[in-house]
Amino acid sequence: MAVKKAKKSKAPAPSFEDAVEELENITKRLEKDPESLGNLLDDFERGQELLNFCQKTLKSARKRLDLVEASLHAEGDDEDPNPESSSDDADPDDQDVRLF
Repeated sequence: MAVKKAKKSKAPAPSFEDAVEELENITKRLEKDPESLGNLLDDFERGQELLNFCQKTLKSARKRLDLVEASLHAEGDDEDPNPESSSDDADPDDQDVRLF
């Protein structure tokens, strides 16, 4: 029975920027003639791990930005729910007619 080779896998980069830098280095190595098929496969696998890490990080950042944006819109709505009512150039006679 064949024994599977243990997968050599480094831990994800400590930061998004480190992962991008390592991906750039791997890309440069892959663009050159690889030293061996084994190194080529190792670099490809590591690149996939880093790419997944970066995509997850960006997705998480996008969600956080969406939450911040939504809370800012909610705060803006709470501050002045009816911006027309605070208009300085509104005709005073119109104030009597408004129902809302």
